[in-house]
Amino acid sequence: MDNPKEVKTLINKYHNGKGPYYIAEWYPGWFDSWGSPHQGSNANEDAGKLDTVLAAGISINLYMFHGGTTRGFMNGANMSKHDPYSPQTSSYDYDAPLDEAGNPTAKFYKFRGIIEKHLAPGVKLPPVPAKQHTIAIKQIGFANWAPLFYNLPQPVLSKHPLSFEELNQGYGLVLYRTTLKNAVNGILKIKELRDYATVYLNSKRISILDRRLKQDSITLNNTDANGTLDILVENNGRINYGPYLTDNRQGITEKVTLNGQELTGWKMYKLPFNTTPAPKKLAANKDKYDAQPALYPGTFMLKETGDTWLDMHGFGKGFVFLNGHNLGKYWNIGPQQTIYVPACWLKKGLNKIVVFDELKSNHYSISTLDHPVLNEVVKE
Repeated sequence: MDNPKEVKTLINKYHNGKGPYYIAEWYPGWFDSWGSPHQGSNANEDAGKLDTVLAAGISINLYMFHGGTTRGFMNGANMSKHDPYSPQTSSYDYDAPLDEAGNPTAKFYKFRGIIEKHLAPGVKLPPVPAKQHTIAIKQIGFANWAPLFYNLPQPVLSKHPLSFEELNQGYGLVLYRTTLKNAVNGILKIKELRDYATVYLNSKRISILDRRLKQDSITLNNTDANGTLDILVENNGRINYGPYLTDNRQGITEKVTLNGQELTGWKMYKLPFNTTPAPKKLAANKDKYDAQPALYPGTFMLKETGDTWLDMHGFGKGFVFLNGHNLGKYWNIGPQQTIYVPACWLKKGLNKIVVFDELKSNHYSISTLDHPVLNEVVKE
């Protein structure tokens, strides 16, 4: 609500006919969700609304005034009775007056001009700081790679699959593994999958299941006896608000059935990635294979630092660690195609990077750009 008359009427109703008059959350932008276009608002219209509110003597809080980045795995998700599950991107640029890197935008200067109109006599705004120095880094090489299936921890054993919470794990991924004792064809169903799964049979990927798209079943064909079934499940983001807050469990939260019969006898490999991955078994570049989830470690040297953006074009879905920091997630469907790296997290001299990709393989290098790419949706 940003109509001054309506704001004052509502506040007067609950505050004995007087203020203070304050809009606690005013949105000059909005967050992005994976697979949807970059959100934004009309800067001229927003500036006009701000002018009207301040002229009426109402205080206002801009959410967000400074966009940012949801580091690590801390992005959230939306879901309602009418709208499907919708995980948000790691970028929280928000089309805010200050962008993800803290630089002023055209919207900032429009808002600044409005605020100057309503300052007390003799009060002046301080000068605007200069934009941050940016750099672009070319061809950070990966000397080798680490297949995820060759770098698994000790499993947790259970007759039935356990949720992340039952495994005492909040975020990241869990690999669920069982054996199909008999050769069988039919419908494999994961009841209440949360939230994203890549399914493998004898280490070969056979399907992807996505909660956003209400996918939970696949057809198995020509399976062999004693085949290994792997289901790699990712927490794509817990729901932020609404009727589904009461059940935010992650992983396989119910059961897995094949032709209606529950599969039992599970090994669960916890992959929280709460620290920089340190794979023990590496493979040379020449030994790469398609569709294998893997870690790609690399190092690079810098003579100068500056803000930069990892260019994730050509990668599939995963996350990046840089010098001990989990920078956040990427997903080729967009709209976010870059990951912001602040200058303070880079070092003059040696830097270390680890990229995890669960969808694509055969990565030999990664580069950075001197600008973000936040509005590029790839049709699925």
